Amino acid sequence: MASFIPPPSFTPKIPQQNHDVFLSFRGEDTRYTFTSHLYAALTRNQVKTYIDNELERGDEISPSLLKAINDAKLSVIIFSENYESSRWCLDELVKILECKKNDGQILVPIFYHVNPTNVRNQTGSYAIALAEHEKRRDMNKVQTWRLALAEAANFSGWDCLGTRNESELVEQIAMDILQKLDSITSGGLERRINTYKQIAQQKLEKSLRTGNLVDMEELITTLYQLAELKLEKAKSTDDSTVWGDVLATYERIMQLKQDKWMRTFNTKDLEDLKATRNHVLYIQREQSNRKMGFRGI
Repeated sequence: MASFIPPPSFTPKIPQQNHDVFLSFRGEDTRYTFTSHLYAALTRNQVKTYIDNELERGDEISPSLLKAINDAKLSVIIFSENYESSRWCLDELVKILECKKNDGQILVPIFYHVNPTNVRNQTGSYAIALAEHEKRRDMNKVQTWRLALAEAANFSGWDCLGTRNESELVEQIAMDILQKLDSITSGGLERRINTYKQIAQQKLEKSLRTGNLVDMEELITTLYQLAELKLEKAKSTDDSTVWGDVLATYERIMQLKQDKWMRTFNTKDLEDLKATRNHVLYIQREQSNRKMGFRGI
């Protein structure tokens, strides 16, 4: 059987430095599927992410990997069916929890095709793997792993057992990670604006391609989130260009809502259009007031 050659676009440049996110995952479960897709989504959103591409590992976790965990602001733990069978993954988990406790590192657990209860209570495949560890390892070491699994599984995270579209789920997780990072780093607002611009462009292309109302509604929602971020930025300045950008985005939303109402003639859609029109008038007045040196928002 021909050996699998990983896609060249997946392997990041080495050495990896100045990362914000560390990915902990079981390579044989998710390296070329979920983890590669999440890494790509984070990269698109300009999130510097560390991913370990060593296919062969020794008995102990390497100092460079411990440092990579320690340097991260946020760690993502992708619990998969065979995560617990890797002593390397379990040592990563212990180190991540140590960084959370000592340095406030953010932890995002993802339960990929595994029930969170199995991780928390070490049942199912997790029970089998840990029993095997107990035959070969020091019992205190295995107990440390058990406690780490139970603790990590109690944090709020993402359950991938459902039937939702995986590509959409990956994008949602990437945005959640981005927002968590923005809450603790400078320059977060500008990065969020740029990210939502990219997402809005993708939604626009999809809406134009399909022409259905669901995609139009998703575009409107994304543009509204973008407009709110631009408005947040505008509140700190009197720059007419910045305010003009806010107004242009809201006017685009109003145009889309009008197009939607013309297709549905739904009373609720009409009321929504009127509310947006009033909000546009409000922004226009505020822009005018700013030009004259008054601030109303």
